[in-house]
Amino acid sequence: MLIRPKPFLTFLLLCVAPLLVLSLINLRNGSKTTEQLVRRDLEDELTNVTQNFESLLRERQDELIALARSHAMRDYVRAATTRSPASATQSRGSTSPDADEVPEEVKRETLFVLSAQRFHDSIACVDPSGRLMFTAEPRLAKSEGSSVTFRTKDLLPGLTQPDPRVWTAAEQTAICSIVTGGSFGEALRCSVPVFAERDDSKGPRAALVADLSLDSLFSEAARGWEGLLADGGATTAATRQVIVLDTSGRIVYHANPALEHQLIGGSMPYFSSVAGAMTLGQSGWTFYESSAGDRWLAVFAQFKSVNLSLAVARNYSFVSHAPRVYLWTGIVLSILIGSVAAFLLAVLYQRKMKSIERVSAGVAAIAGGNLDQQLQVRSRDDMRLVADSVNLMTERMREQIAREAESRQFEAFVKLSAMLTHDLKNAIEGLSLMVNNMERHFDNPEFRADAMKALTSATDKLRALVARLSNPVHTLSGEFRRPRPTDLVPMMKRVLDHIAKPLRGTHQIDARLPGRLFALADGERIEKVMENLVLNAVEAMSGKSGKLTVEAGSVDRHKVFFRVTDTGEGMSEEFIKKRLFRPFVTRKKNGVGLGLYTCREVVRANGGVIEVESIKGSGTTFRVVLASAENR
Repeated sequence: MLIRPKPFLTFLLLCVAPLLVLSLINLRNGSKTTEQLVRRDLEDELTNVTQNFESLLRERQDELIALARSHAMRDYVRAATTRSPASATQSRGSTSPDADEVPEEVKRETLFVLSAQRFHDSIACVDPSGRLMFTAEPRLAKSEGSSVTFRTKDLLPGLTQPDPRVWTAAEQTAICSIVTGGSFGEALRCSVPVFAERDDSKGPRAALVADLSLDSLFSEAARGWEGLLADGGATTAATRQVIVLDTSGRIVYHANPALEHQLIGGSMPYFSSVAGAMTLGQSGWTFYESSAGDRWLAVFAQFKSVNLSLAVARNYSFVSHAPRVYLWTGIVLSILIGSVAAFLLAVLYQRKMKSIERVSAGVAAIAGGNLDQQLQVRSRDDMRLVADSVNLMTERMREQIAREAESRQFEAFVKLSAMLTHDLKNAIEGLSLMVNNMERHFDNPEFRADAMKALTSATDKLRALVARLSNPVHTLSGEFRRPRPTDLVPMMKRVLDHIAKPLRGTHQIDARLPGRLFALADGERIEKVMENLVLNAVEAMSGKSGKLTVEAGSVDRHKVFFRVTDTGEGMSEEFIKKRLFRPFVTRKKNGVGLGLYTCREVVRANGGVIEVESIKGSGTTFRVVLASAENR
């Protein structure tokens, strides 16, 4: 069977294009993710190496400060600098006649500092005139008794001089700076003032000068990261680098010792762009291309304690090679899978097209509302199952529509009956309350006047109920009128006159109503809500004397409220949350359970809310908030 070009190309576009787009997005996101991961790893390594170096430097400084603070060193300095005046006039670099009398305790403490680690190139003690009192250097061959060589004679003038700032120091702190040495290249020289023991004079009597090997410090600081280089051999060494530069662009430290102490431009010209930013004291990250053509990612920053910059770099081409191969493989597979899927879909499309065309006419008729339409297909047609399913669904839809019509009519009748029954019950209960109080208060003219008003109001309400029963269609279709400006105060007074005033002998009535209060609402329905809330409050206080409080007022410029509070039994929080506003749920013996449900529906239909607060045993408050009509 020949494949039609147009369907095949369409399916090819639909299948390949999304897969290709997703693959390209995945390639782009994968590249960014790889870059972010490598950069984050390098930033962590940069932080670790920097922190390790700063920690090692602080330890060496603390050791030198501890040596300068030792009692033996301070006693030695005081004694050596207060000898005969002739010794103080000797030339710079010469030694005192008693210089070889360095106490054993001083030697032992100096030996401890030098032999504890491999970072010191030397330690010297210098007096303010520049005279070398002694020098101590680690011995390369440790076969002899001591690993440190102490020298107090034949010292070259100016061999080791402290930082001039040390002589003005007021306390024992380490002052460090970079110096250029001989065979060991650049070193970090730290000077610490030594104050004599039991000395009233101001200023240091001498200074300890220690030359620290930067190469050793950085090797130790980068041990955790450089350890990978040692373990990984040539492959790992070709993928990771740690480089330290000074402000002149000279390499202070490199994993390859052959490159140390050389200018970066001559030994690593491909690193010049990064080195330029490092020598300016900048920090950040950038890519550069090595001499082998590989792309490297470097992260660099300046040390806080010394005027040097550190860079850690990784061979980005090597790191991202595997993810790139994986992502490009995904793109090729996406194209292949999309092409195969397009071919299969084109074949299936041509086979199903005829059956679809036969069924489409019948489905279009059903979609147009002709539910009597029947789909006729051959028994061996692949669309037979679809046709039978559509015919079955059409039949069920016809039955469902008929049942829903009957159900809506029945539900409307039940709803109308329940609401009318509830309204009738409220009217009867109001009359019952009035009759119950008639025997006790009938001789009271004011009571009789209130009773006549209540009887008239109850009669009007019963007539309204009869009118609604006589015209159920109008009642169902016009259950809620369009809200309009309505004064809530007269309605609340009518409700109180009808229900609450006949009970003044039993309950205390507290009405806090303004002169007028206009809300945007259906007045007839809202008055029913007031009546139901007041009647519920009165019934909640049945059997004991209580207090009924009715309030109304403005919430703000756009909202008004009325509140009904009783001192009855109250309700539990669980009952309020789960059952209070549900239809046909009531705590009254003869209640219908539609009062508060109807109140909530009426308030919602008028764009308001009904709130309730109740404490078990202390009473209940219902608050209705409606839209204000004052500013409309």
